[in-house]
Order: sequence, then structure tokens, then C-alpha cells
Amino acid sequence: MLDTLKICKEKNHEDASYKLYELINSRISSSSNYNIGLSGGNTPKEFYKMLAKNNCTQENITLWTVDDRHVSTESHLSNQLMINEIFSSTSFNILPYAFEENPHASARKYAELVLSNITKFNAAILGVGEDGHIASLFPNTEATNNASLGFVANEVNILSKWRITSTFKLLETVEDIFLLVTGDNKNSILQEIGKNDSLPVNELINRRKKTVLITDQKI
Repeated sequence: MLDTLKICKEKNHEDASYKLYELINSRISSSSNYNIGLSGGNTPKEFYKMLAKNNCTQENITLWTVDDRHVSTESHLSNQLMINEIFSSTSFNILPYAFEENPHASARKYAELVLSNITKFNAAILGVGEDGHIASLFPNTEATNNASLGFVANEVNILSKWRITSTFKLLETVEDIFLLVTGDNKNSILQEIGKNDSLPVNELINRRKKTVLITDQKI
């Protein structure tokens, strides 16, 4: 196992979500301003709802979107739609991804928005796909070779042709990366962590001094 990876083993998805909330909330409590990068999917929803409910009146929290499908933010496939729905009633500062017809324009504008508002990235919540992808950095796609700091368009042809994603360069600068990986369907990919350097999840871990994995599976 990689020396730079800290593993938090919990009994189930609910406990894993609460562990993540505890870790994030302790950092929020000791910070005057705190920003969190959020991913899509069902796995982090329970954590998001905890954060929205328990910290709703705090004005020192900024949210940015780790990646999104290149679809309208009114589409059910949009990560930004989910984030907006969960956090709309909070006092958080949401840096919203906005859809442009050209995916490269979408990525460029979102990079400008995020980088003009955040100079130090505090935290990001990532899942790990069954193929080892993180954010929308899928194996053998062009964005995995992009060395820029920010967001880029990546052609993936999975649910949508294009995605907008944080780059490795951005993610490696984030102070705390939390990998929230739960469910029996993730057991196989978890066994590959630390073994297959070609997987995007392992490339990210190798680029960082510290990454935290929270799971309910054996590893």
C-alpha cells in the first residue's frame, strides 16, 4: 500500500459519510474561510446533506465543482444541478459551473471563475470509478496528459460526449483530498490502489504527499 495514503475503514456507507463530515467539519471550524471541491454521483450525497443541514448558516464556506458532464445545468445528468439543489438554502458561496455550447469554452470560463476566487485549495471530495478514474480523468483520455492548472474539456463518450474536469495539476495542489469509495461494486478497484500506476487514482496519489481514503470495503 502507498505510504502517502491514509485509510479510514468504516462499517458502512452511512458511517463513512459521517467520518468524512467529521473530518471536513473540524477543518471548517478552525478556518476563517474554507473551500471544498464537490464531485457528482450518489456516493457523496449523504455527506453533502449533512454539510448542508449542520452548517447551513455559515458564510465562510465556498463550494466549487470538481467536474461535470457537458450538459445543461438543468439536465438530470448535471453535477452542478445536484449541488445547487442540495446547497441552495445555505449561506455558502457556490462557484457555479455554467454550460457553454463549446466544451472548451465551458472549461476556460470555469477555470477563470474558480482561479479568480480561490488561491489556495483546501479540500476536494472525489469518488473512484470502477475503471480507476477520478474526477473526469478517465484512463487513456487526453486530459490525463494535460499539465495545466485548472479545468479542461475531456472527450469521454460516457453519458455525455464531453466532460469538464479539474486537471491533475489542480488536484495535486489541494490541501486535503478525500476519496469516498463505498459499496461492494468498488471492492475490485480498491484492490488495485497502489498496484497499477497507470490508473488515474494512483497517479493522483503518487503526485501528492497525503491522500485520505474513506471506505466500507476491505483493502
